[in-house]
Amino acid sequence: MSEQEMQNPFLIGKRLYLRPLEPDQDYHKLSWWNNSEDVRRYFNVYPLNHTRYKERLNQQYKQFGHIFFGIVSKSDNTLVGVVGLKDINILNQTAEFYNKVDPEEQGKGYSTEATKLMLRYGFMELNLNRIQTLDVEENIPGWKVDEKLGFQFEGIQREVFPRHGRFYNMRIYSMLRREYIELFATSPVYADQRELFGSQDNPILATAHERCQGA
Repeated sequence: MSEQEMQNPFLIGKRLYLRPLEPDQDYHKLSWWNNSEDVRRYFNVYPLNHTRYKERLNQQYKQFGHIFFGIVSKSDNTLVGVVGLKDINILNQTAEFYNKVDPEEQGKGYSTEATKLMLRYGFMELNLNRIQTLDVEENIPGWKVDEKLGFQFEGIQREVFPRHGRFYNMRIYSMLRREYIELFATSPVYADQRELFGSQDNPILATAHERCQGA
């Protein structure tokens, strides 16, 4: 699919692209995900109707504290998830990563690719120094993706929230800008990013890559 055929693409990957969320177009699917038992197991306990979710999307891009994108398949322009950064702190150059994929589209690698695009955006365009992510301890696929991409495990937040008669722990992961630059230059996991962006990317990443190739 050419860029002209995509809908308002912002970040373009190999199999998917990230675009701003459109309230009139996306609210129905997003509110359905919000209320889905599979999705809200670790995220949400309150119902949200279509009207309320549309109002939330209309407010989304009026503040800079949170930036969310729709994850869209390049093959058919289908919205398959949401990814973003929240609680962005420009003074301290930190943010928290957020990711949610349609239950019917999970297991296809969309989360991994979208995460890599967001890390590149957060570190190299927003100039963040630290991005952290919090994963429910029982959500093993979620934190396995973080570990695969090079996030560093920092510890456990004990009994953070209650569900179904018990309290759940959260696993804390983080990545620093210098760690991302090194991963981009050397890790096989980021080979697709190097292939996509290469020397046209941020000069810092291009220099790191060239240094690695000459080593």
